[in-house]
Amino acid sequence: MNAYLQLLAAASISIAASGIVLFTLSGPLRSILGRICPDEQAAAFWLSYTRVMLMIAPLLLVLLVDLFSHFSNPLDSLRLALLAALGGLLIGLRSIGQRLGQFIEVPSPGSLP
Repeated sequence: MNAYLQLLAAASISIAASGIVLFTLSGPLRSILGRICPDEQAAAFWLSYTRVMLMIAPLLLVLLVDLFSHFSNPLDSLRLALLAALGGLLIGLRSIGQRLGQFIEVPSPGSLP
């Protein structure tokens, strides 16, 4: 497979995976940000920021992996691109989850019925 086609396929895998995750999380994320942000503009900013970061992180990781690894089998390259995209999404979602988790109030054991 042509190197340009492999790079395009790897980038497409990353963008598609990010798009699926963003489609799934956008509604709930919008609701959470609307509750924890001081106003609508702040919530809109953080939603846009999250969307951009969840597109950039996996794509960056895919491009870095593609830069440093070269396989003779195109299927191995695409497999590694998928792993890198999912790894980038995992890293991005974990950091977002940690950040949003700071705003979740855990009831104390004495307040439970």
